[in-house]
Amino acid sequence: MSNTILTRAHEPSARWAEALDSIVLHASLAGLRISPSVTYWVDFATFTRDDALALIDRIVVANESAPIVCMVPYPKADDAFALLARGARGYCHVAAAPEQLRLVANAVSNGGFWLPTSLMSTFLTRAGSLVTQASIASPASLDDLTKRERQVAKAVAEGLSNREIAARLNISERTVKARLTGVFQKLDVRDRVQLALLLRGSAP
Repeated sequence: MSNTILTRAHEPSARWAEALDSIVLHASLAGLRISPSVTYWVDFATFTRDDALALIDRIVVANESAPIVCMVPYPKADDAFALLARGARGYCHVAAAPEQLRLVANAVSNGGFWLPTSLMSTFLTRAGSLVTQASIASPASLDDLTKRERQVAKAVAEGLSNREIAARLNISERTVKARLTGVFQKLDVRDRVQLALLLRGSAP
């Protein structure tokens, strides 16, 4: 998937260049055909907030399936909640490391969502009350998980990172990733956000 970075910067940052393929920079949406096969990264550090929000709104109106990532200088839970509700799928620091940017790109390009781990728990607390049982998998499907998969899934619902989960369960990060892959497949969820909402929605 190609990447259009909406920014007033004249060149992509070294982080963007290392993490993302097929980068194109634009200072506006003029002349662009909005496509779901392109990820649109909005650089909030170079636009006024009103201008950045206007870009998001125009993308959503043109094609609501187009993945949008908001790159902000000061990530906050309330801001993440508002922007995802507005139509964005990803939210990260504008200076995020290349490894994290690749994870963001992979999640949103596959129809999922991405938030920094530090904001996950707060966001889920706010979002949980808005999620109905009809919008998530049946709680009964949790029975399909192994004991270790349930432990990993519950840790994700708490907002823990893979590294923190590995330390808690005394397993490697690679094992955590493998268990999460199995969990996603069995519960038919695309990402950590959906998984966490599922577990929180099915909690007694």
